[in-house]
Amino acid sequence: MGIFIPMSVVLCLQGIRVTTSRSLNFELSLSDGSYTLGTRNTAFLKSSDTFFRADKTIYSLGDGSLKLTSQQLSTGSDAHGDYDVITNYYTAGNANVSTSFIIYQDVDVVVFNQTYHNGAKGTKASTFDQTISGFPSARVESYDTDLGYLSFDGFMAGDTKKHIGRWDSQTDAIGDGLKGGPLAVFDEQGRTFLLSTFSGFMASSAWHDADKGGAVFWGIMGGVDEVPANYTYSTIIYYAEGINKAFRGWGEFLQKQYGEKEWNTWEDSTLIFLGYWTDNGGYYYFHTEPNKTYEQTMTDFIKQEVTMAGLPIGYVQYDSWWYYTGTGNGIKTWDTRPDVFPDGLEYMFKTTNMPVALHSKYWSIDNTYAKQNGGKYDFIIDGIGALPLQAEFWEDLFNNASKWGMFMYEQDWLNGELDRVDKLKTDLFLGEQWLTQMHAAAAKQYNSIQYCMANPRHVMQALTLPWVTQARVSEDYHPGGDQWRIGVTSLFVGALGMRPSKDTFWTVRTQPGDPPGRTEPYSGLNAAVATLSMGPVGPSDRVGAVNVSLLMRCCGEYGHIYKPDRPISATDLQIKQF
Repeated sequence: MGIFIPMSVVLCLQGIRVTTSRSLNFELSLSDGSYTLGTRNTAFLKSSDTFFRADKTIYSLGDGSLKLTSQQLSTGSDAHGDYDVITNYYTAGNANVSTSFIIYQDVDVVVFNQTYHNGAKGTKASTFDQTISGFPSARVESYDTDLGYLSFDGFMAGDTKKHIGRWDSQTDAIGDGLKGGPLAVFDEQGRTFLLSTFSGFMASSAWHDADKGGAVFWGIMGGVDEVPANYTYSTIIYYAEGINKAFRGWGEFLQKQYGEKEWNTWEDSTLIFLGYWTDNGGYYYFHTEPNKTYEQTMTDFIKQEVTMAGLPIGYVQYDSWWYYTGTGNGIKTWDTRPDVFPDGLEYMFKTTNMPVALHSKYWSIDNTYAKQNGGKYDFIIDGIGALPLQAEFWEDLFNNASKWGMFMYEQDWLNGELDRVDKLKTDLFLGEQWLTQMHAAAAKQYNSIQYCMANPRHVMQALTLPWVTQARVSEDYHPGGDQWRIGVTSLFVGALGMRPSKDTFWTVRTQPGDPPGRTEPYSGLNAAVATLSMGPVGPSDRVGAVNVSLLMRCCGEYGHIYKPDRPISATDLQIKQF
C-alpha cells in the first residue's frame, strides 16, 4: 500500500509532526508508534503502550506482539473542517485492527479511532473496570512543566468522587472504569488538554493501570468478550487556553457532532417555571401532614400556596414514595398506591390542573411488567437487576403517565441499574438501546428527562438524546449541607448543553413541626445557586412556611425563572487552587 502525505503533515526522520493553524502540536514516531501532545514546544501528554485483547491474549506494541502491517496518510473534511488522518493497520492474533489519528487543521482537536475490521472474540479483561483495548494512552508522570488535573468519577454526573490534584508520578486517584468520566490536564497558565470518549459512550471506559503513576488507556469496557466486524470506538482530545474555555469548546464540538439541546431546554417547563419538590431533604419526603394522605397534603399545598398565597408554582415533583416497590427496593409497578393517592394521579391532575414531574428508578426483579413475572414485555432478569428490552414498554409507560399530567420524567438511580444488570457491562449496545428507547418514548409525549445519580457515561450518552435536558450534579439536599457547591461538575454538564440541577432547598431556616429539628442557614445561597445553575428551582418547605419573597427574587411575576447566559461554574483559579 502506498503512503499519501498531505501538505499539512511534515514527514521527518523521527516520524510525523503536525502543528495545527492554532496551538496544538502532535508528534508521532513511525518506528515505535509513540506520540506526544503539547503546545508551543511544551509536552503535556506522552503516550504509553497501544494494545488490543483478542483470542484471550493481550497484543501490544510494547512487547511486539501487535504486528504493524501497513500505514496510510490521507485527508478529509466534515462539519468541523478539514483534517489529516494517519492510520496504522495491525494484526492482533486473528483480529485485523487499526488505529487512526484524525488531526483537525482549524481547531485544536485530535480524534483517536480504533477499528476492528474483522471483529474479535475472547476479548474480555480481568475486571469490568479495565478496558479490552488501549488507544489512545497517556503516561501519568512528571513533565517539563508542572501540571494539574481534574477527572470526574462516581455518580451525580461524576461529582461524588471527582478528583483534582497534581499530574505526576505520584498521582493515585483518576476517575476510570465504569464510573469514570472526562479528564482535563492543565498547567499553571490554564493551558488545558481535555480527553473524553467521542463515541460508544455506554460501551467504553478509561483505565488507570496503576495505584500511582502508570498510564491511562481509553478503549472498550472490560466486560465485552466479542466485538463485531467494522466496529469503531473514538476518543477526543480538545485543547484550549483556559479550563473553562476548554470545556466550553469541547462541548460545542460534541454538540456540533451530535446535535444541540437549546430548543429542548426551552421546551422543558421544569427549567422555565418555578416548581415544588418532595424529594430527599424536602419536608414531605416520605412524610405527610398528620392524619392525611399525600393526596390531601399536596392538594392543601396547591390550594394554600398557589391559589391563596399566589406563589407562581408551575408544577409539582413527586418522588419515590408514590409507586409500588419490590425486591431490592426497585420499582415493582410504576403506578399510584391507593394509600398515597386514593383517587389516583389522573384525578389529582384533573382537580388541581397542576402538571407533575415524576420520579422513577431501577426495576425490581419481581416487577409486574416482565414476561418472567406474568407481564407482557420482554425484560432481562439478570442477577439482582431487571431491564426492559422493548420500545413498546416505554411507549405504554409514558402514554399512561400523560394522563397524570407528567411532563418531566426523572430517571433516578441510573448508577443502580448499571450496578445491578451485568449485561449492561458486557454488551456493546444494550446500554445505548436502554436509554434510547426511554428517550424515544418521552419525545413522543414531548416529555423532558432528568438524569439523577448518573455516571459520566450516562451524561455523555445524553448527547444523542435531545430531550434529556438536565442532570443532577450534587448529592441529595440536606438542610445545612453544602451540596450547593456545584461549580466544577456544572462545568461538565453545562458544556454538553444540559442544565445542571442542584436539587431542592428550604426557603426558611426551620420548618414548623419538623421532627428532626433540622436547620437551613443558607436559604438565600441555595436559591441563588439554583437560579444561576439554569436548572430547576424547586423549594420543598412545609405548607405555610414558604418564603415567597425570597422565591420571587428568582423569577418573574408568573414564575418564569431568571436565566444567566450559561450555567454557573467554578473559575479556572478555583479549580487550580483545589
